[in-house]
Amino acid sequence: MYFDPNKLKNNGFVDFNGNLIGDDSLDIANNLGKVANIPGVDLVQTLVPSNIIKTEASSYSGIYGFGEFPFHSDMAHWYRPPRFLMLRCITASKFVSTKIIKAAPLFEHEDPNDLRRALFRPRRRLEGRLSPLRLFEGDFYRWDYLFIEPIGKLAKSLQVRIEERISIATPNVHIFAHTGACLIIDNWQAFHARSSIPFEASNRKIERVYLSELTM
Repeated sequence: MYFDPNKLKNNGFVDFNGNLIGDDSLDIANNLGKVANIPGVDLVQTLVPSNIIKTEASSYSGIYGFGEFPFHSDMAHWYRPPRFLMLRCITASKFVSTKIIKAAPLFEHEDPNDLRRALFRPRRRLEGRLSPLRLFEGDFYRWDYLFIEPIGKLAKSLQVRIEERISIATPNVHIFAHTGACLIIDNWQAFHARSSIPFEASNRKIERVYLSELTM
């Protein structure tokens, strides 16, 4: 399957055969657009299951281990998160799925003034600061129940409503079935989650690359 930009626009994600576009994850990402150079983050990150749960973890893997990851957008605690993330399968597993939901329908009945006034903050300081954040920033959505916290009752009420809508939403479900299979998620317009990891899938390996823009 070749890269279809219309599917990305309509669904918030697109899946395709990366082997048709490049030789490795970085090559594929560079051929699709501009790779985001994020301080302290490798251009290509390797994601492997871990059943080690840490008390003060700063990642979903450290918090949930082999358990299911909740819906979120990557780096939601950043003032402006990376626009796209590309996932490329290195070791496939039919037992694990990535779930994706569009963000806009979750917010469509909210009062724009409430969205503007409902402020959140990162759970921890980022570059020494705790910048106020909104779940909808005008051109993108963010969501993370763990790593951003509501400030006040208005934000907490909004958080509860969005969480309830996520719980009853019907996601698109994607399974990385073969090596080289790729998935690009619009990190500004969709939230994603991961199913739990059974023992049979403990060798699953995915590479992730963040992109600031797509040119295809």
